[in-house]
Amino acid sequence: MATDTISVTLITQGKHKFYSGTMLIDVVAESCSTNPRSQDPEEGFQRNLDEGRAESIARYIRDGGTIPSSIILSAQSDSALSYSSRNKTITFEICSSAFLILDGQHRVYGFRKLLNEGMKYRVPVIIYSELSPIEEARIFIDINTLQRPVPKELLLDIKRLADRESSDERLLDELFTSFEQFSDSYLLNKLSRIDKQKGKISKVTFYDAMRSILKEFEIEDTEKLYRIMNSYFLAAHDVSSENSFNLGEQITKATLFKILVSHARAIISIISDNNPTLIERVSEHKKYLSRSLPGSFSEISSSKAYTKSVDALDKKLLRRNVTI
Repeated sequence: MATDTISVTLITQGKHKFYSGTMLIDVVAESCSTNPRSQDPEEGFQRNLDEGRAESIARYIRDGGTIPSSIILSAQSDSALSYSSRNKTITFEICSSAFLILDGQHRVYGFRKLLNEGMKYRVPVIIYSELSPIEEARIFIDINTLQRPVPKELLLDIKRLADRESSDERLLDELFTSFEQFSDSYLLNKLSRIDKQKGKISKVTFYDAMRSILKEFEIEDTEKLYRIMNSYFLAAHDVSSENSFNLGEQITKATLFKILVSHARAIISIISDNNPTLIERVSEHKKYLSRSLPGSFSEISSSKAYTKSVDALDKKLLRRNVTI
């Protein structure tokens, strides 16, 4: 059986000791395994492998991507792991049961897909030794509960810096910035760019809602779209005030915001067909919103059925728009 020796740093944290080093991905792929809970209900704790996710990791590496985060392993008896304090190295047997994966199973699965491609690629590893099964399970729990993921809003915001925005995301960012900064914006001080905040519309919610408008009308001019949607919001505010509903406070509710924006598609379509030159006028949007919104505020403010609520508003609008 083949062995490998790698340079490591011995780290002690409380009662636990582990080694920090790097391994070639072919060694990782050949010497690490999991015990998925579905296959080992008594002692297993890992989730099942996602083929698509592993393939995307392999493709990412092929394309020159970098993986700086450590794969966390627990040395098993089959590894015959030994540590040389003099050389600051560990030596272990390369076999499929040498290490149990505590974190990083999809990365390892992705590495296996690259085994026959001759790729030389090193990744950081953390290796615990002499852990009991209970300690392995506890460390797995700690890794997956104490780490806080980066907010989706922040990831969206830095895509532009990383030059990874799609064309839709670029337009949505321009639109978000307009609503965030323009002094006449109905959403001024109601938006949160990099995280979720109570009483504000997150960037993720804004994108989810406005993406349907982009797709419906294929709008490339975000300044024009800003003027259209801002007029729409102002008109909705007027109608809500006339019906004793405080839209200014309620619009930051994610579901209500999405319902209102989705309903805008029907309003914009009618105005574009009948009076396209009036598409940016508040009064024109108000004319149609006065048909659909009255009597609906209570329902949309507490709605949990987004599609059903939009359909109800659209039907009220179109029913009142029929001329015989």
